[in-house]
Amino acid sequence: MSFTIANAKKNTLSQVVKTNNYTGDDYHLDITATNDSHAILARGALGAKTILDVGCGVGYIGSKLKELQKCTVDGIDADKEALAIAGKIYDHTTMMLLGDKTDKNFCSFLNSKKKYDVIICGDIIEHLPDPGYIISILAKKLSKTGKLLISIPNISHIDVIAGLIDGKFNYGETGILDNTHLRFWTENSFYDFVSNINGRYGLNLHPKLIAKTYVQNAEIDDEFFQSLYGKDIHTFQNIFQLEVKSKNYVPKTVSRKNYQKLVQANIHLKELESEVERLHQEIANRDKIITDLRSNVHDMETSASWKITAPLRKINAKFHK
Repeated sequence: MSFTIANAKKNTLSQVVKTNNYTGDDYHLDITATNDSHAILARGALGAKTILDVGCGVGYIGSKLKELQKCTVDGIDADKEALAIAGKIYDHTTMMLLGDKTDKNFCSFLNSKKKYDVIICGDIIEHLPDPGYIISILAKKLSKTGKLLISIPNISHIDVIAGLIDGKFNYGETGILDNTHLRFWTENSFYDFVSNINGRYGLNLHPKLIAKTYVQNAEIDDEFFQSLYGKDIHTFQNIFQLEVKSKNYVPKTVSRKNYQKLVQANIHLKELESEVERLHQEIANRDKIITDLRSNVHDMETSASWKITAPLRKINAKFHK
């Protein structure tokens, strides 16, 4: 299965979704990697004694953390086969459907008093019908100085935007438009989302953007757009840290005014095109003047009077030497 950034060649939204989305492949987590969400999330959990990996899969993150430090790592996932692999390394794993109150394991998790220094949600909340509810539950599982680490796909990636302009919003088996994704965010809309959670559940969650991952579509000639908006157009995932504080604070959304930049760039382009057209016309006018002068000189030099007065011009030229 090839990797798709966002828009797939064909929309796979209605196809049967695989029950097992994980494999025990030879992926190696390099914790120093700067463009790998697993590595970024793992670094965010360094120093923690108790860790909960929500949507742990085969346990890439927890395995690396237990290799680097003394800690206990619990894992939650809906995939039985993945948990069988993670369970060999994690201290405790549980198969559950997050948010499903008919699931006995989820109900048991709700009633558990266990606290964690770090809770990791690596590309998980976009799969949930009510991610705000789950975040509110997880926030209550944090220790006093605990933090919630969340990575989510960025819907404002240039691959999505280019597809929309071309009339496409095609779900695929991987990427931002993964056909199991139910929710979508940009960096700014996530801040608003957390603000809504705080209001709905009476929390004081403080979100902080700690990193981004980037993926560039080589097929899109985006030099113009990158000159306007910078590297952000290639943001594949936004990675946030959430902490519970005594007072409510959510960062103000950053007004990038990208649309206005595009409009201004278009106006500037039209002005340049107008100036180029004016210069072309000016050159054409000057060329015509030069052509007319050359024609007049030619007519004069071939005239009878010019030929008759030739000897006089020669004499005059000698006197003025």
